[in-house]
Amino acid sequence: MEIHAILSTHIPANRHKTDMIRRFGLRVAAAGLVGLGLLGAAYALTCEPAPRVRVQWGAGVAPEQRARLERMYLLLNPRDPIPDGSIAYDLLDTSVSNIRALVGHPAVINTGDIDENVFIVPFQTEYGESWMWIAHRTPLLRDARLRTSLVALLAAMAIGGLLAMRRSVTEDTASRDR
Repeated sequence: MEIHAILSTHIPANRHKTDMIRRFGLRVAAAGLVGLGLLGAAYALTCEPAPRVRVQWGAGVAPEQRARLERMYLLLNPRDPIPDGSIAYDLLDTSVSNIRALVGHPAVINTGDIDENVFIVPFQTEYGESWMWIAHRTPLLRDARLRTSLVALLAAMAIGGLLAMRRSVTEDTASRDR
C-alpha cells in the first residue's frame, strides 16, 4: 500500500482546514491579548494626577465655543471661576504641542500655572482631581471614543480567536470519533 493511501485513511479530510482555523485563531487571540496587555502596561506605568491650570477666556467666547475648546485641549472639571474670568481645569494633555496651541489660541487671554515661554506645566503645580496617562498625549488615542473602540476591538479579537480555536478542536475531535 502506498504511503499516501495509508495517511489519507488516518487523517480526516477536513484536518487541514481545522489546523488552519486553529492557527488563525491563535494568531488573532494572541494579537488581541498582546494589544490589551500593552495598553494595560502603558496605563499602569504612566498614570499620574493631572495638573490644575487656570485659563482666562476672552469676553466674547460663547459657552458652546468654550466647551468645544475645553474638549479640544483636554481641559476637564471646570471650577473655581474668579472675577477676572479665569477658570481652573485639570489639563490631561501636557504635551508641548497641546500647551502651545492652547496658549496661542485667540480665545485665550491668559493661562495660569503654565510656563508660556517653554510651553510646559512646572513640576510644582498643584494636582487636579483627574488622572492622565500617555494616551492623553498620543495623537488619535487622545479621543476617548477611539480608545474605547480599540479596547473593544482587541477584546473581541482575543475572544473571537479563542472561540475559533475551541471550535476547531471540537470539530477535529468530532471528526476523529466518526
